Amino acid sequence: MKRKQLRWLSSFLLCLLGFPPLSMSQESVSSIREFSESAPSVRETPEPSPPADDARIGSETEDLTASPIPERPYGFHQIGLDAKYLVTRPAHLDRNGILKLAMTFGTAGVLYVYREEIRDWVQSHRDPQRDEFLDSARVMGKGATAPALALIAYGSSFITKNPREKETSVLLLESVGFSSVAVGIEQWVLASERPREGTDTDLFGRRGHGASGDAMLAASIVPILSRQYLTPGAEDGGGERFAKLSAASLLYAGAFLTGYQRMNTDAHWAPDVFLGLVTGFSIGQMLCDSHEASRAETARRFHFSTGPGTFQATLRF
Repeated sequence: MKRKQLRWLSSFLLCLLGFPPLSMSQESVSSIREFSESAPSVRETPEPSPPADDARIGSETEDLTASPIPERPYGFHQIGLDAKYLVTRPAHLDRNGILKLAMTFGTAGVLYVYREEIRDWVQSHRDPQRDEFLDSARVMGKGATAPALALIAYGSSFITKNPREKETSVLLLESVGFSSVAVGIEQWVLASERPREGTDTDLFGRRGHGASGDAMLAASIVPILSRQYLTPGAEDGGGERFAKLSAASLLYAGAFLTGYQRMNTDAHWAPDVFLGLVTGFSIGQMLCDSHEASRAETARRFHFSTGPGTFQATLRF
């Protein structure tokens, strides 16, 4: 019986391979035919492709997860973080930052050595029309300019529904406030008389002037507006990039013209104007860097992703 089953199995395998044996009993052939007809046929069915809608939703989910909309930090907590960033920033300068600081002090020193020659050249090239033009450019150095821009930005947030405008408003006030404190310290450390009054310079003097406050006020608003609205993005076209760069250039030109106006009216020496401009530009840039760091930290701690029928939130401490 066992030999008969082995013979039947070998005959069946030979038939499947296409090599039927030369001699096979009629009973074996009938058994093989009945088994083949009764065996269910198995067909390989391809996996169904995802619907077009699911594929589209999946791609949108990937895009949403890859580039979440960043928050715009503002408020008293962020002001405290900004103050801490400004105070501790000099202790964390890299090689490039140290080089910039050395170049700033070197340039101020050269301007101080030749400040009388520069003053004589500026006064000898005065012109009534130029004076009028410079006086009109000095509007950026007025004390009410930054608060007015901050009020406009805050009011526009109710129209645009974008927190960027509120952040811009706070940044403008912060930049002017912190820059004013820095210039006040500079004027106390290095107090100098106005050119039309004298040439005396005192260290830690209680009276006198120093770094130009008007130049500082004009420079403090430039990095804020430039970084918030006038920085070209990867999605901007050629015309939009040109418009943003042109507007940013006009802002910087207005700040420099404000500084030149202070020398033109014999109100400040060249190194005083230079220090005022550098103070406003630097503090404005550092405040923008602090807000970018806060946005990056918020995006790292809070992560949201959605998909077809799913929602995931991640919170890191």
